[in-house]
Amino acid sequence: SGFRKGRSTIDNLLALETDIRLSFLQRKHLVAIFFDIEKAYDRTWRYGILKDLYDLGLRGNLPIFIRNFLQLRKFRVKVESEFSDFFIQEEGVPQGSVLSVTLFILKINAILKQLPTSVRGYLYVDDLYKKCTGRQHINNLSAKAVSVTYCSLMTPALLRA
Repeated sequence: SGFRKGRSTIDNLLALETDIRLSFLQRKHLVAIFFDIEKAYDRTWRYGILKDLYDLGLRGNLPIFIRNFLQLRKFRVKVESEFSDFFIQEEGVPQGSVLSVTLFILKINAILKQLPTSVRGYLYVDDLYKKCTGRQHINNLSAKAVSVTYCSLMTPALLRA
C-alpha cells in the first residue's frame, strides 16, 4: 500500500486487526509473519525487473530506456567537503528517482503473486505482512514465507551469499 494513491500505513494495521478479530470469532489459529526487507532498494534484482516488464508485454523503447537507466550507475559519498571515489551500483534501483519507486513496486508485487492461496500478504513499501489461519496452513506459511519473499526480490547471487 505504500506509495499508492488512497492508501496509507494504517491499511495494513487494519488488515491485521481484522484478521485477529475474525480468527478469534471463528476460533481458528492465526499466524502472522512480518518482514522488513533490509536494503530492499539496493538489493532489488535488475534482471528480474526487466523480466517482469517483458512478462507484462512491454516491448520496444521503454524497456530499453529502463535497462539503460539501471545499468552502469555510479555513485560516491560525500562527508563534509570530501568526496569518495566512484563506486558502480551493480544491483538495485537508484534511490531518489520516481522511476525507481515504480520499478521497485513492480518487482516487490511479485512476492504476493507467488503466495499459496491459503496465505494472504500485505505490502507497505518494503514491509511485508503474511498471514494464514487454520492449523493445516500454519506449517505452509512458516516453511515457505521466507524463501518466497527473498527469492522474489533478490538476485540469485545475493541469495547464495
